Amino acid sequence: MLYCQHCKKRIDEDLVFCPKCGEVLIEEDEEDIEWQDFELQREVEEAKDRANMYIILAIVLVTLGMMGSGVLFVSSSVLGLFGIAFVCLGIGCAAAADRYARRAGSLKNQLSRCD
Repeated sequence: MLYCQHCKKRIDEDLVFCPKCGEVLIEEDEEDIEWQDFELQREVEEAKDRANMYIILAIVLVTLGMMGSGVLFVSSSVLGLFGIAFVCLGIGCAAAADRYARRAGSLKNQLSRCD
């Protein structure tokens, strides 16, 4: 039986991650670590880009939706219903932007732990 170097829990020999603390149990060479850092940095940038895209889309949709909803109240037009749908889509895009921003933050934390 082996023990985890980080939390001292007994572990099986064939495990890659410690079941208690989640630390990597296999040794990696410097080139693999650099490659993983590069991949994590790329994922952080991709998540930030997607978050920004969803924020812009949310702003556009909510703006269009509010204008369309205003038409509904003024003229009782069907266009106003589309405005309400645009507002709902905008809110969904804002939620997606928040998810990607949180993902970027967690990946950035993971990247800083590797350094």
